[in-house]
Amino acid sequence: MPDAPPTDSLDALCERLAASDEAAFEALFDRLGGPVFRFVSGMVGTGPLAHDLTQETFVRLWEAREQMDTVQSPKAYIFQMARHRVYSHERSERTRRQHRAEHGPASGGGAAPRPDDAMDTEALHDKVQAWVGALPERQREALLLAREQGLSHDEIAQVMDIAPSTVNNHIVKAMRTLRDRLDAYRPDLL
Repeated sequence: MPDAPPTDSLDALCERLAASDEAAFEALFDRLGGPVFRFVSGMVGTGPLAHDLTQETFVRLWEAREQMDTVQSPKAYIFQMARHRVYSHERSERTRRQHRAEHGPASGGGAAPRPDDAMDTEALHDKVQAWVGALPERQREALLLAREQGLSHDEIAQVMDIAPSTVNNHIVKAMRTLRDRLDAYRPDLL
């Protein structure tokens, strides 16, 4: 893409985005679309919904483009936008569930985990993903931003609007929980 060389920094792309440069927007999406999708997927757990929320995040980014030249950490800002989209969706879903509960029969629960005694890499991966999904919301969010997106504690603190030391606490607690579950499930692996 000649208009947005890969050497452009996120800051430079955001400055160009603030001037409504579509090539800069495309470059930002190319660079951060995958990581944002993985983050959102880790929070909502479904592919199509994660795609929709990722797209909504970037639509909101385009709508807020005029403010982008003042953003200190573009990566953290975009992940924060994604986080807000997820929470907004979850609030809407809670409202819909409450409405259905009041006006109709309750829907069935989630699918039971597969009973797979033969331990292979895929099964362990699935188990760990389920454990991550079961972590308390803030711990899961901090862990996903750190481990899957590579954000620093300071960037995560900005995304989650908490202190960096609190980010560390969330990650430590999440890792301890995962280690305990793995030890109970397969003590031979630790």
